[in-house]
Amino acid sequence: MADNYNEVTPDTFTEKVLQSSELVVVHFSAEQSNACKIQEPEIEAISKQYQGRATFTRLDVTGQEELTKQWNVEGIPTLVFFKGGNEIHRITGIVMRDKLRRQIEGVLLAG
Repeated sequence: MADNYNEVTPDTFTEKVLQSSELVVVHFSAEQSNACKIQEPEIEAISKQYQGRATFTRLDVTGQEELTKQWNVEGIPTLVFFKGGNEIHRITGIVMRDKLRRQIEGVLLAG
């Protein structure tokens, strides 16, 4: 994974996502999902472009029913954007780099 794209676990979710003051994009995914395998390189590439402006994390949902239920993740891949501990945007399904870039720019501009 890229320097700005790291794994998060239920044990580190609060610290790395909810307590962060910057934009955090969480990629809820699963190793066995073909859709997630398509999404993964898109997020890795975009994470490099936004280093210092946003953090990207990946959470493997396998066996994480409590956390996925808490954040209403009903399909994968799902990208949830957090700022100041609050969900501010969400994308479910595969999103390619250009659309992802536009979504991130919109969230960053909104402050």
